[in-house]
Amino acid sequence: MNKDLIKLFPSINNAILNHTPVILTPAPPSAKPVGCGIYLKTQKSRYLISAGHLLNIQDWKGLIVPSGGTKVLNLNGVLATTFQDGNQSDDIDFSLFKFSPRMNKHFDDQQWKFITPEQISTNHILDDEGYYFISGYPVSGVKKVAGKAEFKPIPVKFITETVDQKTYEKFGFNRDNFILVKYKRKVIPLNSNLPQITKELKGISGSGLWHVPDFNDKDENGISKYYLVGIMTENHKDKGFLVAVKIDFVTELIIQLFQDLSFEHTKFNITDKLREIIIDHDL
Repeated sequence: MNKDLIKLFPSINNAILNHTPVILTPAPPSAKPVGCGIYLKTQKSRYLISAGHLLNIQDWKGLIVPSGGTKVLNLNGVLATTFQDGNQSDDIDFSLFKFSPRMNKHFDDQQWKFITPEQISTNHILDDEGYYFISGYPVSGVKKVAGKAEFKPIPVKFITETVDQKTYEKFGFNRDNFILVKYKRKVIPLNSNLPQITKELKGISGSGLWHVPDFNDKDENGISKYYLVGIMTENHKDKGFLVAVKIDFVTELIIQLFQDLSFEHTKFNITDKLREIIIDHDL
């Protein structure tokens, strides 16, 4: 791996974490993390993107999300999801929550940075020679702060690559709808020559899969531009890979359900699946 590229990885992963809130259930006097999401803001609305088994019809009204500092919010708005409850099985596993307009004032936009449509890459063609990034807060990495009604999430930062075509075929995934990336529990950390065991990735569902097409293309902060291409949904670590649903399912839903024209239509055939979306609201 190119040593010059390695130097860029930490800043990319850290920036991604700013878009990746922990989703929680209240557990007074603190809260219990159950997974992750991605904050998105268009000119029209604010959204929370996550996995369908996490934001499902049965459980979503009992979840809370961070808004800045130590503040958390109940979810008020409209949910569109592929899951009725967290126990059902479906490879197309995603959810989209549109915040009620009255919730906007509760976000300080300092600690949590909402991505914009320009940071999402639809119609993504898999980059078999490039790198993909996963940053989030696995449940196994969360520690309760002793004597305080707080918890301290410890992030995992993961750099990976796509699997080969044979893996897609063997396990029944197609490249139009899914991105499969390699998972190795034993990795060489950045700036080290010694392998170590990574955290268990339980609870990483709902976080993003991000791609950097050109490490020389940097933003105003000198960070290589990264783009959201998928939502992490399944952990097939025993088979050596992790699964992400392509972000096109979400962007197409934003267009068709919420009439938010911030994105171009996907070129992939996903319309049939969108007919199975379940909708609920709490305004």
